[in-house]
Parts: sequence; C-alpha cells; structure tokens
Amino acid sequence: MININTLLFFILIYATEGIISLFSQPLYYLMREHWKLTATTIGLIGVITSIAWYIKPLFGIIIDYFPIKRYRCKNYLFINSFLMIVTLLYILIFGLNIFTLIITITLINVCVAFNDVANDTQMVILEQKYNLKGKIQAIQWTSLGVVGLGVSILGAYLSDHFSVHSSYKIASIIILMFPLATIWYLIKRYSEKKVVKRKQLRKLKLELKVFQNKPFMLGLLFIICLQFSPSFGTALMIKMRESMHIGKMFIGYLGATGTILGLVGYIIYYWRAHKFKMKNLLYFTIIFTTVSNLFYLYIPNKWFLLGYNILFGAFGGITFLTILAYMASIVPKTSEGLFYALVTGVSNLAGRLGVAFGGILYDKFGYNTNVIVSSICTLLCLVFIPYLNLKNE
Repeated sequence: MININTLLFFILIYATEGIISLFSQPLYYLMREHWKLTATTIGLIGVITSIAWYIKPLFGIIIDYFPIKRYRCKNYLFINSFLMIVTLLYILIFGLNIFTLIITITLINVCVAFNDVANDTQMVILEQKYNLKGKIQAIQWTSLGVVGLGVSILGAYLSDHFSVHSSYKIASIIILMFPLATIWYLIKRYSEKKVVKRKQLRKLKLELKVFQNKPFMLGLLFIICLQFSPSFGTALMIKMRESMHIGKMFIGYLGATGTILGLVGYIIYYWRAHKFKMKNLLYFTIIFTTVSNLFYLYIPNKWFLLGYNILFGAFGGITFLTILAYMASIVPKTSEGLFYALVTGVSNLAGRLGVAFGGILYDKFGYNTNVIVSSICTLLCLVFIPYLNLKNE
C-alpha cells in the first residue's frame, strides 16, 4: 500500500519539523532571562513568528493550483529547503536581536510550514483513499516525537552549558543538517507524478463553496474553540524557573519523559485506538484534557511534574492524534492540500492566540487562574460533539 520511499517522505519532513524545536529552550531563556520580556510579550512574539502556520491555506492554493513544471510538491520542497539553509547560516554568522529573531524565525517557519502542507497533501489523499483513520499521521508524529526526544535533552544541555548566544548558534548548526538531508532525498529518492493541467481558478471558485457546507463549518468552529483554550505552557515554564527554581536540565528531562510517553500514545493509537468510534475518542479527549490540566494546580515539588508526565503522557499522545485524525476526516476531496492546510492553519492560529491569551491571563491574574480558565474553556467544547458530522461511524 505504502512503499518505503513514501514512508521516508513522511518521516523526513516531520523530523525536520521536530528539530526546529531545538530553538525553543535557548530562545525562551534568551527572551525571558536575558532580555527580561514578559509572558505577554513572549506570547505576542510567538504569534508573529508563527504566522506561516496560520496562512497554510495560501500554501495549499499554491500547491494545488500552481504546480511548477506540473509538480505539485517537488520544486517547492527544493526552494523551501534552500531558503531555510540560507536563513540558518545568517543566524549562525550574525546572531540575533529581537528584530532579527522575529524575521528569521518567521522565515524558517514559512519554509517548514510550506513543506508541511506539501507533505500533508499526500497524507490526506492516502488516509482517505484507504480509510486509514490517522495511521499515517501516527507515523508522521512518531517521527517528530523521536526527534523531539533528543531535542528536549539537547536543548536543555545547550542552555545549561553554553551562553544564550552560543546555544542558539549551535542549535542552528544541528538544524542545518535536516534541510540538507531533504535536498539529498529529493534528488536521490523522491518520486512524484506530474499533475494534469486544469482550469485552476475556475476550479478553485467552485471548491470554495465548501464554506457554505454547515457540517464542515461546524467542525471548523469546534477545532477553533478547542485550540483557543488559553494555554498555560508559558506560565508553567515561568513557575518552574522563577518560583520553584527548577534547573534547566531537569526541565529537559521532563520534556523527554513527556515525549517518550507521547510516542507510546502514538503507537497505541496506530495499533488499537484508531479502531474506536471518533465520537467516543473526542469525548475522551476533552474530558481527559480538562481533568489532567487541573492536576497542575497542585505542584508541591518538581517530582510531581515528573509524575504527571508519566501518568498522562501516553494518553496525551492518543488525544493529540484523535484531533489530527478528525481534522483530516472533514477535508473535502480533490483539493486536499488547500483544505487540510485551511483546517490546520485555522487550528494553529487559534492555538497561538490561546498561548497569547494565556500569557495575558498569567501576567494579570497569575498561574492558578490561567490553569482554571484553560480547563473550563476546554470542557465547554463538549457541547459541539453531538452535532458534528462524524464519518464512518
């Protein structure tokens, strides 16, 4: 059904997405502990630098309707990988200030997000063709998770053993290997069928009528509300570092533990969980997320954080893939690149605004309020589920 070259395509692109997170810890410490930025400002920078993940529908339109030499993906993957290499070399040579951080990280995200759309276009086609119910997504995110495991430890090590400037420069060198590997793969292993020429804009106009489809729009609204629930991730990071005085390496180990158990969740989803009805999985996702969030109101010491990671990590992987599988299921056929990009782009924007909203809540009302509001907003999403159009139930 899926040959090894196809699997390598899904694995490599998502591994590249995973390695980008190597910047996360060094840049957080740069912004918070070196530049002394507030949680609100850090959240705002995150919203700005992640703009590529909100405009993914634009990349989908380009891929679906404006192929280069009749290739939807291949040449765009080349261009994005080359631009990413150039940007990483700039960071390595010239370093970062707050303005160049915004510009360079935004450009890197553009390259990665565009490649993500190209990859997900093929994923949705195969998922729907063979009714895989998220199995390819499990492969994608397992790849990202395996890389993320190394990123958690390595990011903490770089931040703990090197200056803030040296740590993100070393991260740039490591990340650079992945777009180079992508270019090698495209030359040596990648295979793609040429598309048939068609009346592009006329077809696009017809397909945009999907916005008149009430089940699709309701599903999109459900995803927005779920993702907009104000995140307390930044608040938890500040609490760990500034209230509990937890070391950088221990935070890295926490991330690694969560990643390992998330991978276990992906494997369980691939093996067994995808067989359950989507409606039941969605109910479980919302209730589990709400309850597990509330545990973080009680953190007497760092070992409780490790315990929560162990207790919830695998289930978190299952709930994450449940949401991704639902998003793939509502995508209309024939323009998978555009509409999956639309769904995920809207999801990413709602999520980033949730992070920014969470930062505001933390700065104004404190950590506990941030956690409680996040949990309540997540729980309220239960009201959508009975009205969703769930396929293959």
